[in-house]
Amino acid sequence: MAFSDYKTISQVQTRYHIRYEETNFVTAQPVEPPRHFVEEFEISREHMDIYTSEASRCEIIVFPILRERTLDGATNEETN
Repeated sequence: MAFSDYKTISQVQTRYHIRYEETNFVTAQPVEPPRHFVEEFEISREHMDIYTSEASRCEIIVFPILRERTLDGATNEETN
């Protein structure tokens, strides 16, 4: 069947015997970000050009978070 044959998600679930269950499988834990990260993030946020592309603005926000998590993960691996 083509995708266009299905009008709702429940039709697909019924046809393919898919059971959907929504649960929280990740428990959020409070984390205190390092001071240098907060300072850099604030500078990036304050100097973000609102006339650039959405992708560019997203990268300004997302990249520091990913870098911090990557560096944090590398530090944790070295100590184990």
